[in-house]
Amino acid sequence: MLSCQELTFFKEYRCDLHVVLVAFEVLSYLLKFNSKQKKKLKNSLLGSHKKTRIIMSDNPYNQSHIKHGQITGNEKINRFICCFFEYLCEEDQRKFRREFRHLPPESDQTMHTLRELIIGAHLSANGFQVRHDYAIDNQTPDWCIFDDELAVIGIVELTNFHIDKATEIEIRKKSKLKENFVYWRDGNKNNVDRLYHCIEVKAQAYRSQALSLEVPYVVAVFGTWETAVDFDEICSCLFGSETGLFDLYPEMSGVLYFVEQNALRYLFNYAENPNALQPINMPTGIFPPDAT
Repeated sequence: MLSCQELTFFKEYRCDLHVVLVAFEVLSYLLKFNSKQKKKLKNSLLGSHKKTRIIMSDNPYNQSHIKHGQITGNEKINRFICCFFEYLCEEDQRKFRREFRHLPPESDQTMHTLRELIIGAHLSANGFQVRHDYAIDNQTPDWCIFDDELAVIGIVELTNFHIDKATEIEIRKKSKLKENFVYWRDGNKNNVDRLYHCIEVKAQAYRSQALSLEVPYVVAVFGTWETAVDFDEICSCLFGSETGLFDLYPEMSGVLYFVEQNALRYLFNYAENPNALQPINMPTGIFPPDAT
């Protein structure tokens, strides 16, 4: 059988894979080719197509990459940005394209913008009509949800929950020196207290707009890998008889929490406010579901 390298070789070039594979196997077997002879046979079979690299047509991520081109300097991130664009209207695609192209690849702001994009793509993929930075009373929440009459029926705003600054600086120092670094999450600081404050700030951000329009308001929270926050800790900030944020902010319809699982795939969980003035249910699960 062909090796993995040989199969990859054929898949990267335009040709009739079935015919080429059969021909290569038969000829190699009959002629007892060595490695050098096999290489010569490959070149002969592929002919003029050898220099015509393509991306496999059955991969939607790569199809999107062809369509949208280079947006950011990081190739992996660029591939996913292009895929997420497929869920957005053209105007929002242009907005994000301009923003990404003015940001340093893999910077904190680039990653924050990427997460904004992911939320919109996730909502759109699950049937919501969304627009990015749509102006409401001279304010621009990250995402607005619309009905078929193009009226705003929901607001979604993202907050990124980062590790405390002192620990972040220490990690970056060690990283630059390529030294190993072990830390306890936030040391002696109370991680949940900071998380509580982080959500509360966003709960207040668009509460007046949500009240004025009488629409649901959802706070989306992204947890970086350094913080190691889990969904139970999110819920501990939200539910409680005296200090639970859901009791204090009935304008906040829920919290959509997501973390990166692997290879730019994200797990979404949603906590709905039982006291919400305007309830709404948000989609959960892995997004994108079929990343490769």
